[in-house]
Amino acid sequence: MKKIKLISALLGAVITFTVSAENAFNFYSVTDFGYYPKSDVVSGGTHFAPLAGPYDGVELQETLKAVYTIPTPGNNFLTEGNRIALEGALSITPISLTPKLSFFYTPVAFLNLSAGAEIGTGWKFLGIKSMSCYDPEEAEYKQQDPFGTYFYKLWACPTIMFDLAAVWPGEWHHVVAVASWEFNYSALAGADDDDDIFQWQTTPGKKAGAGLSQNYILGYQMPYKLNLVGLKFNVDGYINSNIDDQYRKYKIDYKTYSLAGVFSIQFTEKDSLFGLIEFRTKRSYEEFSKYHDSGKMEYEPLMDYSGHEWYFQRIGFSYTHKF
Repeated sequence: MKKIKLISALLGAVITFTVSAENAFNFYSVTDFGYYPKSDVVSGGTHFAPLAGPYDGVELQETLKAVYTIPTPGNNFLTEGNRIALEGALSITPISLTPKLSFFYTPVAFLNLSAGAEIGTGWKFLGIKSMSCYDPEEAEYKQQDPFGTYFYKLWACPTIMFDLAAVWPGEWHHVVAVASWEFNYSALAGADDDDDIFQWQTTPGKKAGAGLSQNYILGYQMPYKLNLVGLKFNVDGYINSNIDDQYRKYKIDYKTYSLAGVFSIQFTEKDSLFGLIEFRTKRSYEEFSKYHDSGKMEYEPLMDYSGHEWYFQRIGFSYTHKF
């Protein structure tokens, strides 16, 4: 058996697949949970928003995966254990359903190339909207019809990986660095207004267009059940700012930054847990009286962007079980 480490975009997790030297099917269940405290709202410039309460929401997602692995030829330190992997997945949340297809290829030990597509639909549940278009006249996200409107995303991602133990052998020398750049295109198909701002799942302020998500991880691997601790830095945003003039001051091409402490626990060969504590930026505004007085995030696209608001976003966990 040979372990192959693969960086996953899902919750920023580091997932370790264990595959044999032969072609193999593996099946996984991945359960993601996020807890979000409530942050204050502060106007103007770049600043840190203090906590305003212990609770602002939770997220839960279950993903079932089937992975078919094909080892590729090679018997040196750059090519041994490399492979092609084909993955089919179905992600389920209380407000959405999303099938996914992905392809992974490791030509050399330090490089992984991947691409994929997903299409999903969503509905309103307990007052939570999942797939909705923004109506500026009413300052409201309006839920779209499930199975009549679909969110879709296409992506391609090169990932570069480095392990200090490759040049300085030793079980305590695993200082790892990972960098990935995901180029993507996402939109709503069948929406009321294809050019408008929309919300997918619980993320508002999205638009149809090309984006780039950059992930950087610096970690230390140990020969214990707690096998990884590290830091993760992310930059995420749209590549262009094409949007209706009425949203020009909202800055639709705003880049989101996040910094997280991460850890991984390998309970058994089949069970692992990835966790993070994450700080993130969102837009700050010149004015926020409507937002502050009404508590409605729906007013944000009509406001004037003025900088970054750093805040404590979430505590997240991703539990993986291999069948």
